[in-house]
Amino acid sequence: MEGITTAMFYSPKHARIDKASPARRRIAGVAVAGASVAVGSMATAQSASASTDAASSSVWDRVAACESGGNWSINTGNGFYGGLQFTSQTWQGFGGGKYAANAHQATKSQQIEIAQKVLQVQGPGAWPVCSQKAGLTKANGSGAVAPAPAPTPAPAPKAESAPQQQEAPQQSSRSEARTSTADGALVVDGIRGPKTNAAIEKWVGVSQDGVLSASDVQALQGKVGTAQDGIIGPITTTAVQQLVGAAEDGIWGPETTSKLQTYLNAR
Repeated sequence: MEGITTAMFYSPKHARIDKASPARRRIAGVAVAGASVAVGSMATAQSASASTDAASSSVWDRVAACESGGNWSINTGNGFYGGLQFTSQTWQGFGGGKYAANAHQATKSQQIEIAQKVLQVQGPGAWPVCSQKAGLTKANGSGAVAPAPAPTPAPAPKAESAPQQQEAPQQSSRSEARTSTADGALVVDGIRGPKTNAAIEKWVGVSQDGVLSASDVQALQGKVGTAQDGIIGPITTTAVQQLVGAAEDGIWGPETTSKLQTYLNAR
């Protein structure tokens, strides 16, 4: 094995065979022991890496079971795709387009890779309810080994307890968000889901069902002054970015959606 040196003693073919001296036996023993430690360390590192990857995959399996029943190729036409229920904009905005146009067309491992990028930027709240049910955190969802916990400080002297605060109401999950309408202000979260789509439909003056059809996109293009071909491409995206004050790069990602949500809330 490369990197492991075992002590070897050369002897002529017809030389008289002597018993190994104690010093020689000690040197050989140290070399063999060192090789065993090196191999054991490599095996431990590989085992730890495999355990971490397995833990990450397992937690995403639980999230997918909650979001889509564990169907990694699901596409019901409701604007959410794949096992982790990406919108097209989130999928494209975080680099999923290098694998497939939408998440349901990509493999499970590719969907998890993009989900890990979303997790690092938006945190587990990108899957508000299902992340809690699955126990998803940035540490166990990223595939990286979590740092060792800091020592627990000594308990402080007891003080008179303050009145207990009521828990904040739980956010709706992506599944529950699909039934939302355009009533009320939008949450500025950078995710173009059904509620944001319905607000866009209301803004451009078409019927509101939370799913942007080709005719809805044509109405949007008429609103921003681009060719009405029913496709949200770089030209339409740049026009929207210019209107809402987002960086004009022709890529519709979370920043563009956040700026649009803020713009629609102000109208």
